Amino acid sequence: MSHEMEDPRIHLIQAFDELLHLYRLLEQENELLRGQLRRHTAGELQIRETERRMTQLRGATQASMQERLHALLALRPR
Repeated sequence: MSHEMEDPRIHLIQAFDELLHLYRLLEQENELLRGQLRRHTAGELQIRETERRMTQLRGATQASMQERLHALLALRPR
């Protein structure tokens, strides 16, 4: 396929795939950090407080964020 005939969406799809990959890496790192925090007596309280603040910053709940991500994934061309 020549450069002129290349699907113009291919770069957007590649960027989306890279962002999705980075998001998954962040989720894994987040779970590892949560596990470490839970080993300490105040860790669970820190997790809850951080989640509360993140919810305020985002203006959305974790469930609505996941719904938005799934909706975006459904829109992605195959």
